[in-house]
Amino acid sequence: MGFPLKKLLVPIDGSEGAERAAAHAGELARLSGAAVVLLRVHSPDLYQLSVLSEIPPLTDYEYLSAIEKQMNDPAKDPAFEKARTALGTVSGAENEIAWGQAAAMICDYAKEHAIDQIVIGARGRSAFNALLVGSVCSQVLHHAPCPVTVVH
Repeated sequence: MGFPLKKLLVPIDGSEGAERAAAHAGELARLSGAAVVLLRVHSPDLYQLSVLSEIPPLTDYEYLSAIEKQMNDPAKDPAFEKARTALGTVSGAENEIAWGQAAAMICDYAKEHAIDQIVIGARGRSAFNALLVGSVCSQVLHHAPCPVTVVH
């Protein structure tokens, strides 16, 4: 005996794994009638490193502000476009952006929004790297408040 899926969460990052997860979630949503939430988590630490390496002077507040606005707008984020395309014909998919540590934010979002299942892409990380630093997927598997489907 199963339970009805009402809401699926798909963490996205623009990777091929995230696209495959979105495609799988799209199929699940079409079969079950579930709603889909695409969640993009930005890491403040990585954001600062990438921004600081790309901009001329650190004092260019307008430039930093423009980048932050763009990163907080799903319509301007190619990761959302890729995921929506992979989802296919799922009506009413929601786009959400969060800032923080990815695995923790994914699990917190799932708990706070009564997510029935997380559909996440597997990262192609070597076994050695995964052992040293872990992966978002692995952390979500261990801490999620709901079932997790890992798509390879």
